[in-house]
Amino acid sequence: MKTIIALATSLLVSSPVFVQAAAMDDVKKAIFAGTSGIADNMQGKVAELLSQRGWQANAQGELMQGQCGVVPHKTEVLDLNGDGKKEVILMVGNECSSGKIGQQVYLFSQSADGKVERQLGFSASGYRVLKAKAEGAWPDLLFLGTGECQPVWRHQAASGRYTFNHLYEAKPQACKVGQMQVHGNN
Repeated sequence: MKTIIALATSLLVSSPVFVQAAAMDDVKKAIFAGTSGIADNMQGKVAELLSQRGWQANAQGELMQGQCGVVPHKTEVLDLNGDGKKEVILMVGNECSSGKIGQQVYLFSQSADGKVERQLGFSASGYRVLKAKAEGAWPDLLFLGTGECQPVWRHQAASGRYTFNHLYEAKPQACKVGQMQVHGNN
């Protein structure tokens, strides 16, 4: 009987489903180490979405991506619009995984029905949360890159998502391209 139980346990632990679940749990632990206030289902969905994009965790609890190896990351847990639901901003990467800028920024939020969604996912060296236009409104997000022309993204109530809104010029004429002035929808 012990042999049958041991064999069944061995088969279960080595099954692809179990191995995949364990790998997902490792990614979740790596992303959310040192944070609090995020529900387990949100953590699991964030880990799943990142795993689908090739992110993994090693035995030391560090995030990795393919041939790029271990990549640094910073996870922030915030309530951007004051509704009591936490959002997750993850800055992760190096030049190998994220190009010249060296990082990617991901924003994860939870919809009214509880569905976890990846709002943003692109290269940026940092971000700033700008002041919200009204109480309970989503704030604009300014993203930093390699130059003085920085994109600002605004939350659209109709779609429930952030979209590009306009470019902020850190220096005068920073967003000028040739003879054409680049701008968005203020």
